[in-house]
Amino acid sequence: MNIPVGTIEEQRKAFSESNPFEKLAGLLRTGFDGYLIATIEGVSGLEEGLLLIRDKEITGAVFEALRINKQLFGPEALRLVFNLLRAKKGVFDVNRLSRQQIDLIIAFNEKLVLSKPLDESLLLKLEPSSYQPALVSKAFEIELESTDSRHGLLEKMGLGSI
Repeated sequence: MNIPVGTIEEQRKAFSESNPFEKLAGLLRTGFDGYLIATIEGVSGLEEGLLLIRDKEITGAVFEALRINKQLFGPEALRLVFNLLRAKKGVFDVNRLSRQQIDLIIAFNEKLVLSKPLDESLLLKLEPSSYQPALVSKAFEIELESTDSRHGLLEKMGLGSI
């Protein structure tokens, strides 16, 4: 999906430095126009979620499982994007766009549009308590990697960063 870069407000901000849900609520509160995009290493490899924000509302969502090359859009993607924002480790970017750029994104990518935009009050009601790997595996019908996978085995041996 082609999304213009726009003006970069924050780049590669770690979840440990700034809570992405609090950042998102702040963007909605201030009437920000643009998007928040977050990336984590989840059960399906790298997972990326984008939330399109226009005039104090989340108007669109995209979720992509990069390793398996699958995407979900709109309402189906929203739950998975919120889920990944609750991961312990990840990074996010915030990019400002003009209203015309947002309108063009929506016009050329209608499937990402939410049927009912979400404001800050709904965001707080829908915020999950933690990252749930099962949501992603169920959405894409993939099996969760066992702890005996190569990466899991290296983690057990204390060599997870290799």
